Amino acid sequence: MSDTIYAPVGAEHMAQFAAGDAFAFGIESVDVDRWLATLPQNVARGVFAGGRLTSQMVLQPYTLTDGRASHLFGAIGAVSCPPELRRRGYVEQMLRGACDEMRERGMALAMLHPFKVSFYGRFGWATCMDRAVYRCAPEDLLPFQRRQSGQFTIEDERSIPQLDAIYAQALRGRFGPMVRDAQWWRSEILTTWDGKPRRIAIWRDEQGQGRAYTIYRMEKKPDSTTRMVCREMVALDPVARANLFAFLSQHDSQCEQVEFRAPVDAPVNLLMPNPLRCEVEQHFMLRLVDVEQALASYRFPSAARGTLTLAVADDWLAFNQGVYQIEVADGAAQVRRLPADAPAQISCDVRALAQIYARYLRPSAAAAFGIITASSRDALAVADTLFAGLAPFSFDFF
Repeated sequence: MSDTIYAPVGAEHMAQFAAGDAFAFGIESVDVDRWLATLPQNVARGVFAGGRLTSQMVLQPYTLTDGRASHLFGAIGAVSCPPELRRRGYVEQMLRGACDEMRERGMALAMLHPFKVSFYGRFGWATCMDRAVYRCAPEDLLPFQRRQSGQFTIEDERSIPQLDAIYAQALRGRFGPMVRDAQWWRSEILTTWDGKPRRIAIWRDEQGQGRAYTIYRMEKKPDSTTRMVCREMVALDPVARANLFAFLSQHDSQCEQVEFRAPVDAPVNLLMPNPLRCEVEQHFMLRLVDVEQALASYRFPSAARGTLTLAVADDWLAFNQGVYQIEVADGAAQVRRLPADAPAQISCDVRALAQIYARYLRPSAAAAFGIITASSRDALAVADTLFAGLAPFSFDFF
């Protein structure tokens, strides 16, 4: 593959890029063109062989919060390769080129939504969050009508600052929520993939303060029934949450089913007279592109104190492989790379470390299942304390 190169996709190849996406994801060309028109310039990437585009993706710099600090990360999407060129290593070369680029640009983290977990797992990505998907009839939520207060108003994009304030406060403390700008709200949250508007409802308490919102759309199912799909449903307190459920129940004449998503550690069904149907879906995968930088920029719990040595194996990005000492105080860490033969308290591969980093996997649970090894229970206790927090979550998709 000496004649191949990872590079930005220029204007002369964008028609091929669009056609490749339309074919790979079964999307109408007009919808692909609309999506590409919303993208910033110079985010399309590919591997070229003899001048031919052999694999392609989009790489965009976004910001996420770990619950206590913000991190620039590389958002990878629309990865595809024509069937006639698959299994030749083009996608792997493209992902490696993207990791090199991200590291040079100061992005220690990379996230994507996989078509197949095991495919990206080969290259060091690991599932870093799940989402609980609830489905019910609107009538199942009727008991919440007895607890109504305040009022709902139907809003438009002028309410983005209010929505963003509620969103940020409701998801504080979690790893994964994106830091959004107004353009992201307009193009990704308030409208659908094919440009259709979603409905915005904000609940305000009796003092007029916005405390909850839902953004939703009615969708026809193949069996001709209608489903109310909540793109987001966010509340700041129990009263606000009860009013959201009451609002959903008011749509009983318009739909047969309501669907919404929540963090897996949110005890939604404990609020219900009868449990709602709930499925857990895997969401993003995380890659630590630069382990040392990722650990150094991580914000640990403010009360956490301790020193931990980690032996990290990375069979794909060899520069990450090594032993790291983390000294944590006041939420910040000093990270030092130790000699390769230095003793380590925790030994893991980069995939398990990504899951611990995202607080998707508790170190003590990982050790109990043989995913990592620990020199002592004391070391595990320190690791559990350093990487403690709420379950990761994100409403977003890219």
